[in-house]
Amino acid sequence: MMQVKINGAVAELPDNCSVKELLLARKLPPDVVIIELNGEIINRGKWESLKLNPNDSLELIRIISGG
Repeated sequence: MMQVKINGAVAELPDNCSVKELLLARKLPPDVVIIELNGEIINRGKWESLKLNPNDSLELIRIISGG
């Protein structure tokens, strides 16, 4: 297990967890989320192959539309 920060809170994730696996574990639909990893917005095409590292810092931003 490794620790990362998600939206400012420490979270434990399995080693070698990808960004996509994180979204699936948190039941977040990928089409409504923007992910910032260590200060850089990550392209959706990289989510499956991009593995997280201990002490990474993520911001998960959920897009909400309305009127």
